[in-house]
Amino acid sequence: MQSKHPKRSAARLRHRVRQPPSLRTLVLLVGFLSAVIALFLYAPAFHGPFVFDDAGLPFHRTIREEPVSAWIAGVRPMLMLTYWLNLRAWGDDPLSYHLINVFIHILNGVLVFMVLYRLLEWAGWERSNVFRASLVGCLIFLVHPIQTESVSYVSGRSESLEALFQLLSYGIFLYRRKDSISWLESLLVLLFFFLGVKTKENAVSVAGLFVLTDLFWPVSFSSAGLRKNWRLYALMLPGAIFATVAVMRTLVSNPSAGFSVQTATWYQYLFTEARALFIYLRLAVFPLGLSIDHDFAISHTFYDHAAILWMLLLAAILIAGWRFRRTFPLAFFGLLFFLVELAPTSSVIPIADSLVDRRMYLPLVGLILIGCDFCRRLKIPSPAARMAGVAAVAALSACCYARNMEWGHPESLFAAAAAQSTHNLRPYLHLTEVLVHERNCEPAVPYLQRAERLFPNDFDVQVAWSWALECIERPQQAMQRLQAAARLRPQSSLVYEWIGLLYGEMRMPGAAGEALHHAVQLDPSSVSAHESLALWYQATGDLPDAEQEHARSVAIDPHDESARAALARVRLLRGSGSAR
Repeated sequence: MQSKHPKRSAARLRHRVRQPPSLRTLVLLVGFLSAVIALFLYAPAFHGPFVFDDAGLPFHRTIREEPVSAWIAGVRPMLMLTYWLNLRAWGDDPLSYHLINVFIHILNGVLVFMVLYRLLEWAGWERSNVFRASLVGCLIFLVHPIQTESVSYVSGRSESLEALFQLLSYGIFLYRRKDSISWLESLLVLLFFFLGVKTKENAVSVAGLFVLTDLFWPVSFSSAGLRKNWRLYALMLPGAIFATVAVMRTLVSNPSAGFSVQTATWYQYLFTEARALFIYLRLAVFPLGLSIDHDFAISHTFYDHAAILWMLLLAAILIAGWRFRRTFPLAFFGLLFFLVELAPTSSVIPIADSLVDRRMYLPLVGLILIGCDFCRRLKIPSPAARMAGVAAVAALSACCYARNMEWGHPESLFAAAAAQSTHNLRPYLHLTEVLVHERNCEPAVPYLQRAERLFPNDFDVQVAWSWALECIERPQQAMQRLQAAARLRPQSSLVYEWIGLLYGEMRMPGAAGEALHHAVQLDPSSVSAHESLALWYQATGDLPDAEQEHARSVAIDPHDESARAALARVRLLRGSGSAR
C-alpha cells in the first residue's frame, strides 16, 4: 500500500539512513581496534623476563606463599591483589603478567576515547570531527612508545592500573546523566578514586581534574560547575583529607619517595622537575631518548643546569595560557590537565628518580587535547588531515614496536641506558646482571671498564666485575674483585658470603668455611648467610651442624619455602645415615 505522503516517508527514510552510530557502537569498534593494535605492537615484549624493580615484587619474595591478606597489607593493596591473582592463576611465567598489563592498557585506550569524545563535545565540536579526533587521540595514547614502560615493564602496572581507576572515576563524572551529579554517581566516582589511591598514591590527581573540568564547563571560568556538583565535593572532602593523611604518612617514612629522600630537598626537587617537564614534552613530540633509567642530575640551586630559565619558561607558558584562555580554551585545559596529572610526582615531593618515562602515561592525554585544539585551528583540508593522522599513528606504532623488541631483550634497554649514563651507575649493574643471567658475559666487560672509570673504587662496580669474571670462568680475578669490595665495605655480610661461595667453587673448603662463618658473624639475621654456611657444612659431611644452620634460617624467616625444604632434606639425609 502506497503512503499518502511519499515526500514525508522519503525524508524519514533518509533520516534513518543518515543516523550516526551510537556512542556504544563506536566504543565497541574502538575497543576491538585497540585490542588488535595493542596485541600486535606489544607482542615482542610478551616473553620478556622480569627486570629492574620486578625483583622486589611479592612473587619474588618469601611472602609469595602467604595468603592474600599478607599481600594487601601494605600501601598499594589493589596493585598487589592483581599480582597475587596473576601468581595463583598462572604461576611464575612472565607472559601472564605482560598480558594483563596489555589488557589494562587496552581498557585505558577505550576510556581515553570516551574522555576525549565528551570533552570535545563540550568544546563545541561537530560530531563527525569529534569522532575522528577522539579516535586519533585514542590511537596515539595506545601506540605512543613512551607508554611502553607502563605496559611492557611488569612493575609499570602501578602506573597503568591507577590510571584505569582514574579514568573510570573521571568517566563517570563526565557521563553523568544530568548537569548536576547525583548521590549515587558521586559514590561511584569516589569508589574508583579510592581504588586508584590504593593502587598508587598519585591517583589523588583525579580530584584536581574534577575541579578543573567544572571550572571550564558548562560555563567557562566560573564556579557554576562547582556549585552544581556540590554533592561530589561534599562527599570528597572527608575522603580527600583521609587520602592526604595516608599519603603524607607514606611520604614521611618512605626512603625512595617523600621527605626522607636524601638526594634532594623539596625546593631542589622543584628546580629539577622544572627541567624534567620540558624533557617530557620533548619525548611526547619526538620520542627519541627514551630510557629505562635516565641519567638526570639534580639541580641543587636555581643556576644548576639553568633551572631558573626553565622555571621562567614554564611561568611564561602559564601566563600566556591564561592570557589566551578564551581563544584557546581546550588547549589551556589540556595544559592544566598535563600539569595536574604530573603534579604528584613532578613538583615538590622528592622522589629518588627525578625523570621516569612511565610518569607520562596519563599526562599524555593533556598533550593530546592541546594537539586537537591546534590541529582544528590550522584548518587543514580533510583528506590531508586524515593522511597526517594516519602518518603520525603509523610512525608512533613503528617506534612502539621497536621499543617492545627491546623490552623483549632487556639487555638492549640497559645497554642503551648505560651508554648515556655518566652519573647513574644502575644501568651498568643491571646490564651485567642480565648478561650474567643469560650466560653471555663478554659483552659486559667494556661497560664495566667504562663504569670503573666513571665510578672508581665503587663497591657495586667491584661486585659486578666479580659476577662477570666468574661467568667467563676467571675465578681468581673474580676473587680479587670480591676482596676489593670487602675492603671497601668490611662490614658487608653479603660480600663475605659471595667470597665463601666462590672459594667453594674453587675447591678451597677451608677458606670457604672461614668466609661463611665471618658472614654469619657480621649479620646473624641473614637467612642467605645461614643457608650458605649450612651448604658448606653439608658439603664437608657435617650434617648435624648443617641441620642447625638450616633451622636457624627457618627460625629467622618461617615463610622461606626453600629454607624449609633444605631443612627437610638434611633431616632426611640424617635419618638415612647418608651425606652428600
